[in-house]
Amino acid sequence: MKYNYPVKYAAMPIIEQVGWSHGLNELDRVYDVVCYIVSKCYLLSDRTKYNQDGKIEKDYEVVFPYQKREYYNWERITPSVNDSTYVEKVFNSYNEALEFVTQKNKELCDKTLAFLPFTKDLKNQISEKTQEFNDRLSKYKKLEQQILANTADLEQSNVKELNEIILYNKGKSKVVSSNLYEYLNYSTYSKYIVYSISKEQYNKFLTLINNRDLSSISSIIENSIPILYHDFKTNEKNILVINKNGNVLYYINEWGFLISNDKDEIPPIKLNNIDNKTEYVFTTETLEDIIMSFNQYKHEYLKLSDLNEPTLKKTLLK
Repeated sequence: MKYNYPVKYAAMPIIEQVGWSHGLNELDRVYDVVCYIVSKCYLLSDRTKYNQDGKIEKDYEVVFPYQKREYYNWERITPSVNDSTYVEKVFNSYNEALEFVTQKNKELCDKTLAFLPFTKDLKNQISEKTQEFNDRLSKYKKLEQQILANTADLEQSNVKELNEIILYNKGKSKVVSSNLYEYLNYSTYSKYIVYSISKEQYNKFLTLINNRDLSSISSIIENSIPILYHDFKTNEKNILVINKNGNVLYYINEWGFLISNDKDEIPPIKLNNIDNKTEYVFTTETLEDIIMSFNQYKHEYLKLSDLNEPTLKKTLLK
């Protein structure tokens, strides 16, 4: 897939303005965590801290795929250390993370109740504060469910391999230490066709390259499947997403958006008429991987006010 980070689940903090404080010349806004929701995340690193008392603390550097931005409530982002944050735990499943998040929200709600004045109507105050917390949490549970639905392209895993690619042209071949998506970015002015091969085919291909003998290459790649074609002279920098018959299913424009060719405005590619200037690229990525990796941009922005999905009542605090 597009980004080779492990994918986990974690408690994503929701931060809102909670009050004001006196600054040097004027009032400053005060922000704090108001609740937590479950979200998938990219795992960038982990770190271990050894304390003087012998206790060991560990936390994890993650990037949440949706983050709050200025003009849109929530925006799908490209994972980067500039958007990373540290969390205390990561999980392999949604249910594990949900249990942890439910406990975190309970602790957060209890913390707000601790500062209530001890008066005759304390019971009513507790009820009102708890309801206020639940109402806010209910709103963000809608966001949680929408984010989870929109990040179906993120495959949960413990380890992600960097999928290298093999380039072949005019009887010569080489392994490039970058994944397919990096190659697409820096090959804007190249003419190429990308074929999908199995892991077994890929390993056999590597063996031929290492032995410097490509005489039997045709027997290895004869069942490879074409998935992408690019010719900057005729396709105006668009990368065509094709099937085994050369029919154009989609095209990827220069901004990285996946556009459907449902009206067949782009004619089929004649695969038997590829000239010797075309570079052949072999990858273990599949047609489905390509579509899923670029389809994320269909849900680039989320507005909290527009969400009407049902909430998970069992996660709300009583």
